[in-house]
Amino acid sequence: MARTRLILPELAAAPAPAARGAGRGLIGLEAYESLRTAILNCSFTPGMALSELAVSEELGVSRAPVRDAFRRLVGDGLLEAIPQRGTFVTRLSRAKIADAIFVREVIECRAAELAAQAPLAERQKLTELLARQIEASDQHNFSGHLLADEDLHYQILVLAGHPHAWNPLMLARTGMNRIRHIAIPELGGNRIAIDQHRGVVQAIIDGDSAAASAQMLRHIRSPLQFVDAIHQRHPEYFVAD
Repeated sequence: MARTRLILPELAAAPAPAARGAGRGLIGLEAYESLRTAILNCSFTPGMALSELAVSEELGVSRAPVRDAFRRLVGDGLLEAIPQRGTFVTRLSRAKIADAIFVREVIECRAAELAAQAPLAERQKLTELLARQIEASDQHNFSGHLLADEDLHYQILVLAGHPHAWNPLMLARTGMNRIRHIAIPELGGNRIAIDQHRGVVQAIIDGDSAAASAQMLRHIRSPLQFVDAIHQRHPEYFVAD
C-alpha cells in the first residue's frame, strides 16, 4: 500500500531551508514550527501517526532536525512517542481541556474586570480588534480570525496592566487551539466567538467590571459545548480520561 504523503503548507511552499544556507538550528526551528502549526490547526489530526522519514521527505531536510522537532513536540505534549509502535499526534483530553479553562478563568476574568477601569480612549481601541476579527471571519480567513482573537485577548491583559501574564496564559490557550480549529468549520465556532467578544468588549467600554467578568466567563466556558459535539462526531480524537 502506498504511503500517504504528508502536507505541511506552512513550509512546503517555501524554498528548502538548505537552499537558503540555513544551519541545522534554523532548519530544526522551521521544522518544529511547521509541525506545531500542522498539529494545532488539525492538518495533522489527533491520533495520527507520524514518521521522521515522511516528514523529512516532505520538508526536504535530513532526519536529524526532524528528530529534534519531534523531541520538542513530545515535550510540548503535542506528540506522543510509544515504544515499539511509533510517534503519534497526542489525542485530546477532556481533563486537560478543563484544566486549561480553569487557568483562563482565573487570569482572564480578573483581567476583564481591571480592563473596564482603564482610560476610555484605550478601552475603545478594542473595537478595532473586534472589527478585524469580524472581517477575517467574513472572508473565511479562519487563521486570521484566530490571530485577531489572540490580539484581542492580549490587549485586554494590556488594559488590565498585566501584559506579562500572556506567557502563562498562552500555555492554556494552546491547549484549546485544536478545539477551535475543529469547531470553526464544523460547528460555526467563529460566529459564536464573535458574538461573545461583542459582549466582552461592550462591557469593558461601558466600564462595567462585573459584566465584563461575567461575559468573559461565559466566553471562556463555551468551548465545553464544542468538546461534547466534537467528541460525538470524532470519538477517535479523544483519550479516555
